[in-house]
Amino acid sequence: MTKKATETKAAPKAKATHDETFGDRLSEGAREMVKRSTATAKERADNVFTATQQYNADLENVLVRAARGYANILGSIAEAAYANVNRGIHTAEKMAEVKSLSEAMEVQTEYVREQTQCSMNNARSAFEYVRDVVTENGEALRDNASKMFKGEKAA
Repeated sequence: MTKKATETKAAPKAKATHDETFGDRLSEGAREMVKRSTATAKERADNVFTATQQYNADLENVLVRAARGYANILGSIAEAAYANVNRGIHTAEKMAEVKSLSEAMEVQTEYVREQTQCSMNNARSAFEYVRDVVTENGEALRDNASKMFKGEKAA
């Protein structure tokens, strides 16, 4: 073989070595990019999962408290109804003993005043309970929901 023929055969090998080195570097860079991308994706998925778990726990606490409150309100309604019945019975007993129209008006006025006061206290108590639940838990749920959708860690 002549020198030129040998050089011609050697040139493709040198080019192939250069292409393989470039290909290896390109593959290494691509692998590193994929590793970084998957690590970032995993971190974000972990953050969203943690935020979701916290949000669910907070929501569960709110719902448990609301169920307890609902049961308390139902119990309070039963107590109020029982008190109303007894107040009515007591008023009827008093009315049976009155001797004049003015005395009957006093008994009736006292009954209406007590009934109104009791109703207002019950309504105020129910309102305050609902307000407390919303105030205490609404902000935490809203914040955690916002963080969950942004992919941040929950508080």
